[in-house]
Amino acid sequence: MLKYTIRRLLLLIPTLFVVLLVTFALAHAAPGGPWDKDESKKQTQSIINNLNAKYGLDKPLPEQFGLYVWNAMHGDFGVSLTYRDRLVTDIIGDAWPISARLGVQAILLAVAISIPLGVISALKQNTLVDSGSLLFATAGTSIPSFVLAIFAIYIFSVNLRWFPASGWAGGDLSHLVMPTVLLAIGSSAFLTRITRASMLEAIRQDYVRTARAKGLKEQVVVVTHVLRNALIPVVTVLGPATAFVITGTFFIEYIFSIPGLGRFFINSILARDYPMILAIYLLFALVISVANLTVDLAYGLLDPRIKVSR
Repeated sequence: MLKYTIRRLLLLIPTLFVVLLVTFALAHAAPGGPWDKDESKKQTQSIINNLNAKYGLDKPLPEQFGLYVWNAMHGDFGVSLTYRDRLVTDIIGDAWPISARLGVQAILLAVAISIPLGVISALKQNTLVDSGSLLFATAGTSIPSFVLAIFAIYIFSVNLRWFPASGWAGGDLSHLVMPTVLLAIGSSAFLTRITRASMLEAIRQDYVRTARAKGLKEQVVVVTHVLRNALIPVVTVLGPATAFVITGTFFIEYIFSIPGLGRFFINSILARDYPMILAIYLLFALVISVANLTVDLAYGLLDPRIKVSR
């Protein structure tokens, strides 16, 4: 297991390099540049040339990429072209904890809702409980989060005045409730469907019938034999889902004016802020890779029959 983990960690190096290369190529292939975002403040060509020289954008693209990789290896991701007085590492360092906190809360709430609901739905198949669970799973997966956010703001902020419509206020609880719940709805709906399907498949296996034939209590059969095996597909999708949520959800953060990484990511794309785009994509790739590695290692804990081998 240790050798496997070390190999997977070393594999992160070429993975991140390829992600960086593709992102760099696509960002520079997009039309426009970092100095033509505001049409009302059109820059003269001499000013653009000076800005390009200052930030190294006048060099050939292969040289720019090489310099960025070399500096990134030393922890230097450059200066933001949008927030020109701030380092990219400082911006991410301030915004990332906010997105991570919001995402962790949302994924914990989603797991707390989806797994019990999926288990009960499978055990009560074709009942009213099962129909309600499927309705929630279908609606939560189909309706975009920003649509739910608009309705939530109108109902709970405008009419009932229970929660503020926007802002962060240093992570005050009243500002966290709606964004966390809205983030959790989509993930919990999807995980509920996966949990229900996995439970239904596991319940019909021979080892479950054997356990019941031995006279084991239904609770022991469900928890020990059925749920443990049914969680393997759930953990498979839970890893990437967690990585996606904790790296910043663009629409929710934008709608609720949360100063997380998602808002900076949108602004960096619109402004062609190449250092910010590359650094955030690199962070996304790193978190997703670590999440996938964690999922692979968790397989062995859920099912001892799964061994890591060559």
